Amino acid sequence: MRETGDRGPGREKRDFACYLLPVACSLLFASCLLFPTESFGQYGPSAPGLEKPAVEVPTTERPVEIWVYPSTQRLVTDKTLLLTVQVIWRLGINVALEDLEKTDMSPFKVEKVTVGERQIFENERDFRIVQYLLSLPEGAKEGEYIVPSFAISYVDEVEKRTGKASSSPVVVRKVPIIAQAHVDRDVVETGDIIHYNLTILHEKDTEVVLKNLERPSFEPFTLLSTSYRKTQTPHLQKTTLDYALSIYELGGEKKYEIPELSLYYYKPGQTKKGTIETKEVRTPPIPIIINKLLKTVDVPLEGVKGPISYRRAELYAYGYVPILLGVTMLLFLFGQVGLQRVKDSLFPIQERPVETPEIARAQLSSLLSAIRASDNPEGMGQDIEGLDKALRYYLGSLAGLPRERSLSLSTVQLLEVLPRELSPGAGEVLNTLDRMIFGGRLEKNRLEEVFNGIEGLFKQIEVLK
Repeated sequence: MRETGDRGPGREKRDFACYLLPVACSLLFASCLLFPTESFGQYGPSAPGLEKPAVEVPTTERPVEIWVYPSTQRLVTDKTLLLTVQVIWRLGINVALEDLEKTDMSPFKVEKVTVGERQIFENERDFRIVQYLLSLPEGAKEGEYIVPSFAISYVDEVEKRTGKASSSPVVVRKVPIIAQAHVDRDVVETGDIIHYNLTILHEKDTEVVLKNLERPSFEPFTLLSTSYRKTQTPHLQKTTLDYALSIYELGGEKKYEIPELSLYYYKPGQTKKGTIETKEVRTPPIPIIINKLLKTVDVPLEGVKGPISYRRAELYAYGYVPILLGVTMLLFLFGQVGLQRVKDSLFPIQERPVETPEIARAQLSSLLSAIRASDNPEGMGQDIEGLDKALRYYLGSLAGLPRERSLSLSTVQLLEVLPRELSPGAGEVLNTLDRMIFGGRLEKNRLEEVFNGIEGLFKQIEVLK
């Protein structure tokens, strides 16, 4: 028999619990389905026996896709365009890749076609890279040229249907000049040197204004030196400029970049008389990272000198030339002494025989006889000088002096080294010869006095022996 009447508070609580329990069980079962136990793990490598969920790469749902990437959007004469084509298709689809080798790229000329190896993409698609080397025909004018879109056919073996996939057209512009800039490194320290290389390719009928490129402003970088060279091809001229830059700031949060450069060019045949209409080409700015090795300090770096660059002429003038001069002087000084020693050892000098007073007296006597026998009054002056030298040599030999020493002494000095017994007679003869030579008085009677004085000296010397 069922009970009737009003529900109490206890019965309401039981009814609510009975209603809540099925709802909680349903939520728990749904969460287990949505979040399996394999999806919960720890960071790092997966635990053994567990697999990572596959990462989905967003792609289109088309069965075959063609992506086209040109190497550049600007082209000059005699330069080629590298067109990279990426073809992706699903597994189970046969793609006619041979159609790519027969593709018409007009107005471009296909120089070479390279088909890459097969690759698997996402375990669901085949992937291949095809590269075209394209060039414009000779004499092509400036302007925009379009690489046309091309299509390849395919067969879907799964769905049993055929189709075609096409690429997007690519616009390339032919220009008379191209400027390319790059640096040897983009991460530097304070004070390091950066080589900024600017390459300019232009047609021969195009002139480039290089004056503003000799020392351009690279703020906040400091320009240390500039060098450039030019090369030519049948249709193009290549100018390469190399700038040595440096920076003396501490780095930090501030971003540094080498600013863009403006190049101006014109065509001489298209300018009006007396005016030049130039066009501008700009290079993109290049960001540079400065390593911050020290803490930022409020110390200005204006007084700190950066690296000094020297020209080649200065290196030779102040470096190699002084070294070469020093080596030359050493070789000149010590080489002369060494050569003299080698010469002395190979060719020894033979000593002269000592001339005795007897030899000197014989020479004086022969000269005395020759003057007496001579009747030439014009040669009397030379005879008297020779007689004076012979007498001085003879008197010096009596004192043990060599010939050169005897001739270099004055009359007074020579008389001082002679014995006292010979000094009066020798002094009288020598004084008479001095008066005749320096006074110009060549008298016959005085010459006889000299002869008699010399003979008197001979007799006196014989007595002293």
